[in-house]
Amino acid sequence: MKKYKIRYQDLSVRDNLRRKNYITSFKKIMKSGIFLMGKELNSLENKIAKKFNRKYCVGTGSGTDALYLALRALSLKKGNEIITTPLSWVSTSNAIVLNNAKPVFVDIKDDLNIDESKIERKITKNTKAILFVNFTGNSCNFSKLSKIANKYNLKLIEDAAQSYGSVNNKVKSGSMGDISCFSMNPMKVLPSLGEAGMILTNNKKYYEKIKILRYVGTVNKNNCIYPSLNFKMDTLQAAFINENLKYVQKKIKKRNNIAKIYINNLTKKIITPKIENNKLHSFYSFTILVNNRDQLMNYLKGKGIETKIQHSPLIPHQSAFLKYYKKDIPNAEKIVKKILCIPIRDDLNQKNIKYIINSINNFYN
Repeated sequence: MKKYKIRYQDLSVRDNLRRKNYITSFKKIMKSGIFLMGKELNSLENKIAKKFNRKYCVGTGSGTDALYLALRALSLKKGNEIITTPLSWVSTSNAIVLNNAKPVFVDIKDDLNIDESKIERKITKNTKAILFVNFTGNSCNFSKLSKIANKYNLKLIEDAAQSYGSVNNKVKSGSMGDISCFSMNPMKVLPSLGEAGMILTNNKKYYEKIKILRYVGTVNKNNCIYPSLNFKMDTLQAAFINENLKYVQKKIKKRNNIAKIYINNLTKKIITPKIENNKLHSFYSFTILVNNRDQLMNYLKGKGIETKIQHSPLIPHQSAFLKYYKKDIPNAEKIVKKILCIPIRDDLNQKNIKYIINSINNFYN
């Protein structure tokens, strides 16, 4: 296995204070004996709900759980359609299909998010919701999406797995639409040390149903109302997320600083993300669009720089979703061949950043 000088991600916990606080949390939970749905989770749910000005928050076992439960709350029927993006992790569309609905893919814009101008032509009498993804941490235009949803009486579900901390026109990711879903696995900007997710809503009916579905469809553990599975968050993960909340804004600021250095210094022969005045980008990833992508990836590997492709193949090109593929996503198909994600860890130092920039620029020169 190639040993990289600069890993794409480094999830090791090097900060002594944070490590000490994690261990303290673990000891408290071991002493309490409450390893599921403890007071740490209640505290986290209250904090997250307040932060995003939502009435209700439900912690889940993963971001995938959150998406599945959010759609289950809509009581979808077989034949219902959900409009979504072809460029995302498969969890987005898996949640749709596992709720007996059909994903309808709408092409993307050059910013990698769903193209709002192409949504209306895909709406039918069977369309029930738009499930949009804030890809790479870049929040979608909620104003445009909400106008479409209101016009056609559709629900809006926000897949905010990659966008904790992002803002678009003063609207926070996590506060967009009927239900918002976060992932908080170790790769995310606000991480746990395992799998975890969050659901946010202002709808009491959805909230009550999701809480029941989270716990095998039961009320008070005894009365099963809906057939469901276990989607609970571990108390320990809630404690870790509570600890990481202390650092998340500093982390996003550091990532934005690194992004600005990349944008200002990388060769103009590649396309970099834009930092817009009306947005705060959380930079879950720093995704560049390049020609000769595979050659560049191998070149950087030779230089000891690890990169990733997020996400190829497109969802409708995956074996499980080929039957939903309509050959009408040309921009996504063009862009996915150019996507490359370079390191934007908040622990990168100036030497690392300069080395990455010089390596990429030298390849194109």
